[in-house]
Amino acid sequence: MGKFNVTLDNCSEEPIHIPGSIQPHGILIALDPSHYSISRVSANVQNITNLLPGDLPGRPIAELLGEIFTEELMAVHSGRSFIQSNPLRVVINETQPYNVIVSENEQFIILDLEAASEEKLLFANFDNKIKTFIADLVHVQSEQDIFNESVREIQRLTGFDRVMMYRFDEEYNGEVVAECKIPRLNSFLRQHFPESDIPAQARALYLKSPIRIIADVNAVPSPIIPDTNALDLSTSTLRSVSPIHIQYLKNMGVGASMSVSIVVEGHLWGLIACHHYSPHMVPFKIREAATFMGQMISYLITMRRRSDLGKVEGELQTLNAVLVERMANELDFEEGLKKEISTLLKMVRAEGLAWNLTGKLEQFGKTPTEAQTRMIIQWLKNKTANASEYHTHRLPKEDQKFEVFGEVASGILALPLLLAEDLILIWFRPEVIETKNWGGKPEKIIEFTDDGSHRLMPRSSFALWKENVYHQSLKWEHVEISTALKFRNSLMNYVLAKSERLKTINRQLEEMVSLRTAELSSEVKTRLQAEKRLKKVLIEVQRSNAELEQFAYVASHDLQEPLRKIQSFGERLQHINKSLDDRSIDYITRMMNAANRMQVLIQNLLSFSRITTKAQPFVTIDLDKMLRDVVQDLQVLFEQKNGSISIETLNHISGDENQIQRVFLNLLQNALKFSSPERRPEIKIWSESKKDVVHIIVKDNGIGFDPQYSKKIFSLFERLHGRSDYEGTGLGLAICRKIIERHGGKIWAESIPGEGTSFTIELPVKIKTSH
Repeated sequence: MGKFNVTLDNCSEEPIHIPGSIQPHGILIALDPSHYSISRVSANVQNITNLLPGDLPGRPIAELLGEIFTEELMAVHSGRSFIQSNPLRVVINETQPYNVIVSENEQFIILDLEAASEEKLLFANFDNKIKTFIADLVHVQSEQDIFNESVREIQRLTGFDRVMMYRFDEEYNGEVVAECKIPRLNSFLRQHFPESDIPAQARALYLKSPIRIIADVNAVPSPIIPDTNALDLSTSTLRSVSPIHIQYLKNMGVGASMSVSIVVEGHLWGLIACHHYSPHMVPFKIREAATFMGQMISYLITMRRRSDLGKVEGELQTLNAVLVERMANELDFEEGLKKEISTLLKMVRAEGLAWNLTGKLEQFGKTPTEAQTRMIIQWLKNKTANASEYHTHRLPKEDQKFEVFGEVASGILALPLLLAEDLILIWFRPEVIETKNWGGKPEKIIEFTDDGSHRLMPRSSFALWKENVYHQSLKWEHVEISTALKFRNSLMNYVLAKSERLKTINRQLEEMVSLRTAELSSEVKTRLQAEKRLKKVLIEVQRSNAELEQFAYVASHDLQEPLRKIQSFGERLQHINKSLDDRSIDYITRMMNAANRMQVLIQNLLSFSRITTKAQPFVTIDLDKMLRDVVQDLQVLFEQKNGSISIETLNHISGDENQIQRVFLNLLQNALKFSSPERRPEIKIWSESKKDVVHIIVKDNGIGFDPQYSKKIFSLFERLHGRSDYEGTGLGLAICRKIIERHGGKIWAESIPGEGTSFTIELPVKIKTSH
């Protein structure tokens, strides 16, 4: 096997899982699992046999370790129960007992032999120590208390001079967050260490093997024989150590070390790092106890993180619900958001906010100048072409031109809406200058060799070195980003555009053009006549478009302005009701209710008209996740109605995510609104796959309706109940029908009065994106 010449500049590429040697405090034997014959041995196998290491490959393991051990090994191997069975026990030369730690890689069974200590270790006390350790940890008050108690207990258990809790950041730089040491040692507490100290391939091995020990940094490794092919030692407790890491430990004055992995949510969260300043061998049973403690610490950190995350998610969902309700209750959703600027900032812990929701850039709180914000928006167009969000806590490091306003905007969280029209929302976080204490200056030392060449070596000093870090803000937490995206989904419902009528006119125009083109192929005279008629149609379309634009303007502005005045004067009249008789008060109340209904009607008409012209490109939609979000948005209504919902696993579909979400929101709101007073609402949702389509069924146990109205309910302004019985405008199901038709599908209802209603949505398996 060719030797890898490792230096600090290539240590991240070092194949540390195949070092070709082991630490000499144990003996390694690799077996062929097909017939339990020896394939490789470490050179120091001569300590237990008179045979030369080169003579052992090919021999049965029974010749070396005996028949009884071999039978035990075969039983363990057949049951794949290495972890539960380790260590096996074998006595060699009738005098020396060995612990045999068994593991397996893709090719071989690996036997790590360690001399069993004859000291009368009180292994029976480990259970009591672990139980006490767990009981103490369960009742600690904070995460820091978990760290402190853990390092104290690991030091008592293992006898190391120094034990540290070492936590990684998102770039795998490390920080010592807890420490227990003997008095004469200097402290590393709260010091940082660069990612290169524990490179990527080493971190990967810490995920595979939860504990790693180096008994003596000055020990001479024992080579693997034969060395013709690399032997993967990832699972071996004896695996030799990278020379760069050995030099690193020597530079620290460390004589022995041990590391226990802390794994949270499947990721390497950190390590329990143990240092001794002379050789120090920890028996297997103690290492096993330390490994279990590491697993318990990982579990407790995970549970505490989940608990804390749940509380934060609840708080942020409440703030999001406030924003959604404010947009829904205001005639102009943008004006509604302006009343909740403090809520918008609090939701993501920002200090500034800028948006362009309707063609005008507006800014609130601590922000860059308007020109600087526009520069950020242009820069974001390349960053968020196909993304729903973009965030960074180091904007000036992304592009140096942003350093000039880094004091107020070192961090941004952007939600692109329609970047082609510069519609976007951006939160800003200010610069936070951080002082980092490093365990030695994080630099590489150049060492010159006798032949005049040089190589990079680990730093030789670990004295405290301070660094001020500029141009960065607080990091954006995942839960904040997730909440912002949920808010974006709600916001997009208010940024739809134009009208259903425009689509109808365009479709009629296409049909006419097709007809005229066919006539042109047969007769020139007919073609000329068709061209004249086409010009007339185009003129009519242009006039219709102009009228349509005027109508949309009137509906969204002129019609709403009188309503605002009616509501304003109505509120004034209500304030002076002491001078009015009961009939006058009743008239005012009716007038206000009618104005409010008119306002809702106008908003719904605008929504209906915008379904197609400001639709979004189709994407793959996870219906399970979408429905969870919809149910969360309706949580208050479910609680008011004491309703329940059951959702089976649904198909993924392709479509406009915001519009499909609106369909389900309308259907669930109707199911709760038209519930029977005689029983609690129950809603069931499931899907059925057909040949070329998928059916999604939403069924309730509400009041139902006469089947003769099953088509009529999808028409504009159609209501089956009086306004005094149930609120509404008669537009909700018409909007649902139009959205589903845009997706090339159908929607229909089946109902039995007094028993409930079932809505079926039929969508093609492959939806054409041209709809």
